[in-house]
Amino acid sequence: MSQQASRAVKNFFTLLFSGKISKAEESLSRLEKRLGNNGYYKALYGIYYAYVTDDRDSFIFQLWKRYLSGEDKAKLKETFTDLLKEAYDPPKDFIQAWIDLIDMMDSLPTPHKLAKEQEVVKSMEEGEAEAGAEAEHES
Repeated sequence: MSQQASRAVKNFFTLLFSGKISKAEESLSRLEKRLGNNGYYKALYGIYYAYVTDDRDSFIFQLWKRYLSGEDKAKLKETFTDLLKEAYDPPKDFIQAWIDLIDMMDSLPTPHKLAKEQEVVKSMEEGEAEAGAEAEHES
Protein backbone atom coordinates (compact mmCIF):
# COMPACT_ATOMS: atom_id res chain seq x y z
CA MET A 1 0.00 0.00 0.00
CA SER A 2 1.31 3.45 -0.84
CA GLN A 3 2.23 5.87 1.91
CA GLN A 4 -0.64 8.14 0.85
CA ALA A 5 -3.16 5.28 1.05
CA SER A 6 -1.72 4.25 4.42
CA ARG A 7 -2.25 7.80 5.73
CA ALA A 8 -5.82 7.75 4.41
CA VAL A 9 -6.52 4.47 6.23
CA LYS A 10 -5.01 5.82 9.44
CA ASN A 11 -7.14 8.96 9.07
CA PHE A 12 -10.24 6.79 8.70
CA PHE A 13 -9.42 4.84 11.89
CA THR A 14 -8.63 8.06 13.77
CA LEU A 15 -11.96 9.62 12.79
CA LEU A 16 -13.88 6.44 13.58
CA PHE A 17 -12.35 5.84 17.00
CA SER A 18 -12.61 9.54 17.90
CA GLY A 19 -16.38 9.29 17.43
CA LYS A 20 -16.49 11.43 14.28
CA ILE A 21 -18.71 8.89 12.59
CA SER A 22 -19.99 10.98 9.66
CA LYS A 23 -16.45 12.09 8.79
CA ALA A 24 -15.26 8.49 9.09
CA GLU A 25 -18.04 7.44 6.71
CA GLU A 26 -16.93 10.09 4.19
CA SER A 27 -13.34 8.89 4.54
CA LEU A 28 -14.44 5.28 4.01
CA SER A 29 -16.32 6.31 0.87
CA ARG A 30 -13.16 7.95 -0.51
CA LEU A 31 -11.18 4.82 0.35
CA GLU A 32 -13.67 2.67 -1.57
CA LYS A 33 -13.14 4.85 -4.65
CA ARG A 34 -9.37 4.56 -4.23
CA LEU A 35 -9.16 0.86 -3.34
CA GLY A 36 -12.20 -0.54 -5.11
CA ASN A 37 -14.55 -3.03 -3.48
CA ASN A 38 -11.76 -5.48 -2.65
CA GLY A 39 -11.00 -7.50 0.46
CA TYR A 40 -9.12 -4.63 2.10
CA TYR A 41 -12.07 -2.27 1.70
CA LYS A 42 -14.50 -4.96 2.87
CA ALA A 43 -12.46 -5.40 6.06
CA LEU A 44 -12.51 -1.62 6.65
CA TYR A 45 -16.26 -1.54 6.07
CA GLY A 46 -16.77 -4.46 8.47
CA ILE A 47 -14.73 -2.67 11.15
CA TYR A 48 -16.76 0.48 10.56
CA TYR A 49 -20.10 -1.34 10.67
CA ALA A 50 -19.31 -3.32 13.82
CA TYR A 51 -18.08 -0.19 15.57
CA VAL A 52 -20.99 2.11 14.68
CA THR A 53 -23.57 -0.56 15.52
CA ASP A 54 -21.81 -1.04 18.88
CA ASP A 55 -21.40 -4.79 18.38
CA ARG A 56 -19.47 -5.48 21.59
CA ASP A 57 -18.96 -9.13 20.62
CA SER A 58 -17.28 -8.19 17.34
CA PHE A 59 -13.60 -8.72 16.80
CA ILE A 60 -12.91 -4.96 16.67
CA PHE A 61 -14.13 -4.48 20.25
CA GLN A 62 -12.43 -7.66 21.44
CA LEU A 63 -9.21 -6.61 19.74
CA TRP A 64 -9.22 -3.19 21.41
CA LYS A 65 -10.06 -4.64 24.82
CA ARG A 66 -7.19 -7.10 24.59
CA TYR A 67 -4.82 -4.40 23.35
CA LEU A 68 -5.84 -1.98 26.13
CA SER A 69 -5.32 -4.79 28.65
CA GLY A 70 -1.69 -4.96 27.55
CA GLU A 71 -1.68 -7.88 25.12
CA ASP A 72 1.27 -7.81 22.73
CA LYS A 73 0.55 -6.73 19.14
CA ALA A 74 2.43 -9.70 17.70
CA LYS A 75 0.18 -12.03 19.71
CA LEU A 76 -2.91 -10.15 18.52
CA LYS A 77 -1.83 -10.54 14.89
CA GLU A 78 -1.19 -14.26 15.35
CA THR A 79 -4.52 -14.83 17.09
CA PHE A 80 -6.47 -12.94 14.45
CA THR A 81 -4.77 -14.62 11.50
CA ASP A 82 -5.33 -18.08 13.02
CA LEU A 83 -8.96 -17.27 13.78
CA LEU A 84 -9.67 -16.21 10.21
CA LYS A 85 -7.90 -19.14 8.65
CA GLU A 86 -9.92 -21.54 10.82
CA ALA A 87 -13.21 -19.85 9.91
CA TYR A 88 -12.60 -19.57 6.17
CA ASP A 89 -9.87 -18.68 3.73
CA PRO A 90 -10.17 -14.90 3.40
CA PRO A 91 -8.38 -12.86 0.73
CA LYS A 92 -4.88 -11.76 1.72
CA ASP A 93 -5.82 -8.09 1.44
CA PHE A 94 -8.67 -8.64 3.94
CA ILE A 95 -6.20 -9.98 6.50
CA GLN A 96 -3.78 -7.19 5.63
CA ALA A 97 -6.34 -4.53 6.59
CA TRP A 98 -6.57 -6.04 10.08
CA ILE A 99 -2.78 -6.40 10.36
CA ASP A 100 -2.43 -2.74 9.36
CA LEU A 101 -4.94 -1.75 12.05
CA ILE A 102 -3.01 -3.69 14.70
CA ASP A 103 0.23 -2.03 13.53
CA MET A 104 -1.38 1.41 13.88
CA MET A 105 -2.99 0.88 17.29
CA ASP A 106 -0.19 2.61 19.20
CA SER A 107 -0.83 5.83 17.30
CA LEU A 108 -4.65 5.73 17.25
CA PRO A 109 -6.93 7.24 19.87
CA THR A 110 -8.58 4.88 22.32
CA PRO A 111 -12.01 4.23 20.79
CA HIS A 112 -14.44 6.71 22.31
CA LYS A 113 -16.86 3.87 23.05
CA LEU A 114 -14.21 2.21 25.22
CA ALA A 115 -12.49 5.30 26.65
CA LYS A 116 -15.13 5.81 29.35
CA GLU A 117 -14.95 2.14 30.33
CA GLN A 118 -11.17 2.46 30.61
CA GLU A 119 -11.56 5.54 32.85
CA VAL A 120 -13.98 3.68 35.14
CA VAL A 121 -11.64 0.67 35.42
CA LYS A 122 -8.66 2.92 36.10
CA SER A 123 -10.61 4.89 38.69
CA MET A 124 -11.70 1.67 40.40
CA GLU A 125 -8.13 0.36 40.42
CA GLU A 126 -6.86 3.64 41.90
CA GLY A 127 -9.62 3.53 44.53
CA GLU A 128 -8.68 -0.03 45.48
CA ALA A 129 -5.01 0.95 45.72
CA GLU A 130 -5.87 3.93 47.93
CA ALA A 131 -8.11 1.75 50.14
CA GLY A 132 -5.30 -0.79 50.45
CA ALA A 133 -2.79 1.91 51.36
CA GLU A 134 -5.18 3.32 53.98
CA ALA A 135 -5.71 -0.15 55.46
CA GLU A 136 -1.95 -0.67 55.71
CA HIS A 137 -1.51 2.76 57.27
CA GLU A 138 -4.16 1.99 59.91
CA SER A 139 -2.48 -1.31 60.85
